[in-house]
Amino acid sequence: MSALERIFKIGHKQIYKTMRNPDYDGDTARPFIQRVRMLLHDLNEAGGEELARAMLNYMAEPLEMHCIPNATGTPDKPDVMAECLDDYPALTKLHTAIQDRADMREVQALAEDVKGEVDETVVAYRQEMEG
Repeated sequence: MSALERIFKIGHKQIYKTMRNPDYDGDTARPFIQRVRMLLHDLNEAGGEELARAMLNYMAEPLEMHCIPNATGTPDKPDVMAECLDDYPALTKLHTAIQDRADMREVQALAEDVKGEVDETVVAYRQEMEG
């Protein structure tokens, strides 16, 4: 820091102010709700989808709501029977968390995973029936 202060002839506070990310901090920062939205986007892009979803659900909790993905399940197994079998591990995790008295937010997240797996199964079945 002292080298930068000497080079630019400014104090460390000014250096920190100059180097901060304007999207998240400072006088030119975006409005708070936009910063939260950007944070969620950036988390998701960095592979933190689970954390971003947990944050959304935490904020929705006072309204007695939770967030679910927009898209319906896209099958990721070769046939309906494989999709059916793929539902069980998620359901087992949910039941184990309930038996272990896990935090409600964790249980809700696991329930969403189960619903997603079941959606995939239903979509696969629909596709099979429609031929």
